[in-house]
Amino acid sequence: MHKQERQKGTTLLELLVALSIVALIMGGVVALIFQEYRGTNLAKTYVTTAHEIRRAARWISQDTMMAESTNLVEGTESTDNVTLNWIERSDFADLPHSCRYYLLDDQLQRNYDGTITTVAQNISMVNFSQTGRLMTVSISCTPRWWNPNNTVEKTYRIYLRPTEEG
Repeated sequence: MHKQERQKGTTLLELLVALSIVALIMGGVVALIFQEYRGTNLAKTYVTTAHEIRRAARWISQDTMMAESTNLVEGTESTDNVTLNWIERSDFADLPHSCRYYLLDDQLQRNYDGTITTVAQNISMVNFSQTGRLMTVSISCTPRWWNPNNTVEKTYRIYLRPTEEG
């Protein structure tokens, strides 16, 4: 009787099975990396939009709470800019102040007594309206790297400072 010779090397079937397993593992690793990358970008976008909207709202609310009047007309459609006016009263002099907010490209600008500053970036829309002493502000933010259909929008309501008369 002949002793069976031991086979040396691998068969084509074994090689295909090994390659299939490696491809499956690599596909899973690539999918995990892609999901991690996508999740990081989503988190970055949310944090960025929330930060920019909060910055804009903080500046607008501080000035609105000081304002005694605006250029807004009650009962009309909302507008993309607002001018706030107030008088800083002291024993020695009354100092008038004016502050205007408007959108320039994707930057929310603040013109306070002639000094212009950018208070928020990536702002896609801002609307102001007023009912009585209550001003409503809607702010939308869309970062440049983000899908424009995924805009974050927040609405704030702020009371103006009472006037000297009432």
